[in-house]
Amino acid sequence: MEQHIAPPSQTVTRRNLLKGAVAASGLAAIGASFPCPALAQAKTINVLTLGEGIFGQPFVDLAPEFTSATGIKVNAITMGYNEAIEKQVAAFAAQSSEYDVVQVDSIYIKGYAKAGHLQPLDSLIPNDQLSDYFGDIPLTFKDMYAADGKTYGMATIGNCQRFVYNGAHLKAVGLGIPQTWNDLLIAAQKVVDPSANRFGFVAGTERLAKAFSVWLPIFWANGGVLFDDKMKPIFADKTGVDALIFLLELVKTMPTGGAAYTEGDETKAMATGLGTLDPVAWIPDAYTTADAAIKPQLGTGVSPQGSATRAPVMGGLGLTVSKYAQDASAAAQYVAWFNSRDVQIGKIVQHGGQPCRNSAWAANASAKPWFPAVAESLKVAKVRPQIPEWSQIDGEVGVQLSRAFAGEILPQDALESSQKSVDGIMRDAGYY
Repeated sequence: MEQHIAPPSQTVTRRNLLKGAVAASGLAAIGASFPCPALAQAKTINVLTLGEGIFGQPFVDLAPEFTSATGIKVNAITMGYNEAIEKQVAAFAAQSSEYDVVQVDSIYIKGYAKAGHLQPLDSLIPNDQLSDYFGDIPLTFKDMYAADGKTYGMATIGNCQRFVYNGAHLKAVGLGIPQTWNDLLIAAQKVVDPSANRFGFVAGTERLAKAFSVWLPIFWANGGVLFDDKMKPIFADKTGVDALIFLLELVKTMPTGGAAYTEGDETKAMATGLGTLDPVAWIPDAYTTADAAIKPQLGTGVSPQGSATRAPVMGGLGLTVSKYAQDASAAAQYVAWFNSRDVQIGKIVQHGGQPCRNSAWAANASAKPWFPAVAESLKVAKVRPQIPEWSQIDGEVGVQLSRAFAGEILPQDALESSQKSVDGIMRDAGYY
């Protein structure tokens, strides 16, 4: 099962996402204090999450401990990423009470909140718990899971792009770890040696899942801006075109077929020693699947520096309480428990996940080789626009980027065509 947080399948459209929003009605406020275990023993909540990997395993493993601590039983409903997105969209559209807790990709939080499908947590979780949480997470997380001054989710599992490299390959050609995008391109070109089955850049470039998020960190790192203050797309400017031209030079150093790599191809290339530099990796699978010979060669760091900043793309899936939950109070207890200091520090990592709290990252810094890099990357990661139209935009831009990767269209034409399509999407959505 995939563990990535890249944009979902393009069947998740704005129309599906917002369907039923007009009819959504407000619910009465629910008291902030949680029921004690003795009163909660007869309660059962339905929880929709992924089922394995860094975004799913903790919820599967720790459900019995949550029940033991609160008396609330958990009916765990688990599935893969794309299926989970489709299920939650359908349930929200139907205003179904099928799920109490829903694990939501951060890019959808504001859209779901705007449509009225999520309950604000501010009246469901005690203030002291929220204050402790907000004081112990990267600042970006607070805004990611909020809308109109209210909290609609808690980050729970922290994740963003990180830089994975093969240090032995770099050493073989007399190079150190690239710190800038320009240095990375030089290194990618220098390490290529087909006779040694060794190549440079690696990324998941397929249009439906990763293409846009491969271009974004280069664009952002060099000062690029996607939308102006009226939400009009402006990314087909010189910065955008230069970023795509630069990316195409990197793609030339990929293994055969690299222009259409899936995330599985990406991690396999690094795990087998085929690739050298993956500055846009989402998951630790290159490490976890590498054999004894390759694993010691792998290292991780923060996304390279551009002319303006470092800009790995932020991701993650957080826990929310459905507006249509049968028991919002019990659901909020589940959300708060998995985001509590004790669980984040002592249980999430131990059951295959990644924490969202700063204290948990610090306490578990040596737990995994890639943890220090992810913790540092979270401090500088940038968030994709959290608008209902994002999946549609991602798909439109991805199509043109994939054409540019394949040499079917020039970089400027690819971005101008993308920008025109996105402009139409934003106009249709009523932004201007």
